[in-house]
Amino acid sequence: MKKVIGAVLVLLAIAALIFVYNDDFMYSQQIMKITKIETVSEQTSHNSLGLSEEHYTKKISGVICNGKNKGEQKEMMYEQTYSSVVTDRFRTGDKVIIDGTEIQLKRDFYIVLITYVFVILIYIVGSYKGLLSVASVIINSVVFYIGLKLYIGGLNLMFVCSIEVIVFAVLSLMLAGGVNKKTLSAVISVIISSIVMMALLLIVVKTTDYKGINFMELSFLTVPAEDIVLPELLIGSVGAVMDVAITIASSMSELIDKNKDISEKDLNKSAKEIGKDIMGTMSNVLFFTYLCAGLPVFVLAMRNGFLMRNYIASNFSLELARFLTGSIGIVITIPISAFVSIKILKRGAK
Repeated sequence: MKKVIGAVLVLLAIAALIFVYNDDFMYSQQIMKITKIETVSEQTSHNSLGLSEEHYTKKISGVICNGKNKGEQKEMMYEQTYSSVVTDRFRTGDKVIIDGTEIQLKRDFYIVLITYVFVILIYIVGSYKGLLSVASVIINSVVFYIGLKLYIGGLNLMFVCSIEVIVFAVLSLMLAGGVNKKTLSAVISVIISSIVMMALLLIVVKTTDYKGINFMELSFLTVPAEDIVLPELLIGSVGAVMDVAITIASSMSELIDKNKDISEKDLNKSAKEIGKDIMGTMSNVLFFTYLCAGLPVFVLAMRNGFLMRNYIASNFSLELARFLTGSIGIVITIPISAFVSIKILKRGAK
């Protein structure tokens, strides 16, 4: 059965890739396949710090792939920089989207390719449960979108996100572990841990009035930043909290299944040791996740002479708040999930 499902996934991937490579007719903008690229001119710009970057003027030639001019040859000029941060870097054979004088790479083929690589790999490693985890990501994305629509419709964002956390936990853990006591204990642990974490955050917020956090990166908002930050911190930490909760619950379930007579004292001791092992690694996952989000701006700031401490104080304080909130959630979840899991799983175990 596993081989059949694997073969179906591969066939679906091939069919999807063939379709998106030839879906030019679905675009309202003009699609062109590049056949030739020529460099017309090249110049170097310098800034006040002595840093330089090459700028190129290039001419691309290609064949129009859709619309009434399909099959015709076309030539266009475009500007490219060495860093390719604000301009795409094209190669012969690429398909590009032309919107007036703007040119951008047609990326749907690459998006579908990496998506199917992920799905196939997760099926190879996780089998049926791996596919369920993919389904949970899709469902949770839909739930998150619905929550945003409800917020735009007038509901309080904190209320919406609190409901979403419960929905995320129930759907994700149920799809991953099935409907059983282990899943129940993990869901309850996530809910209790989230409540305790947000209560602590509210105490800190009321005490400090957000002092120490710079909201510069949220300057584009037209609503008070405080209305966004707490829901953001809650949603940002729920994944790590769920991971810890299901890890502890699964470990306690396995220990109880192996030895029905194991004492709560021994279970607590085991949970404590497991918690010590996962606490550091999970905190590092959060840290590097938030760090990589700011890495490009870190490099930009340092290349332009900004001191690291000044940049962190002015631009990275919110990322640090997200990291610390998630880490607090991880630490809180360990004893809570251990207590809840032992109480639920030990009941009726003998």
